[in-house]
Amino acid sequence: MKKSLRALLLMILLPFGWAQGAEFKLTGRTTWQLGQLMVNGIPFVIDEQTRFKEGLDEDDLGGTWVDLEGEVQTTAQGERRLIREVEPLDEADEMELEGPVLGGRVWGYGASDDSLTPFEGRWLELECRFDGKRLSQCREED
Repeated sequence: MKKSLRALLLMILLPFGWAQGAEFKLTGRTTWQLGQLMVNGIPFVIDEQTRFKEGLDEDDLGGTWVDLEGEVQTTAQGERRLIREVEPLDEADEMELEGPVLGGRVWGYGASDDSLTPFEGRWLELECRFDGKRLSQCREED
């Protein structure tokens, strides 16, 4: 199944709990709030299957710039974003993201231009410029 068709199908089925394991990818600065790992105010779950790279561990995550990869699971209690891999990064001016574009944002990042507009309502992989606060020049990853 083509990647874009698969992503569209997941966006339609996830809210109804009919799809499991939609993969995500994002980069950002982590915070701890009420015992919960957050990026841009969005909660993520660390469990026994989470792999930490380059000597990073759970105690290092508050305020660390990281690349997160994982899967979204929909349960009867709601949506859980399970982190499967955490890698420390230096803040960069390019970003690769995989996830939903909703309300002109992807994983809490807004764009300084209209480059997210064509992707509204879709789950996809994007490559974007990043100025430290906002995205721009977002394009679908090949």
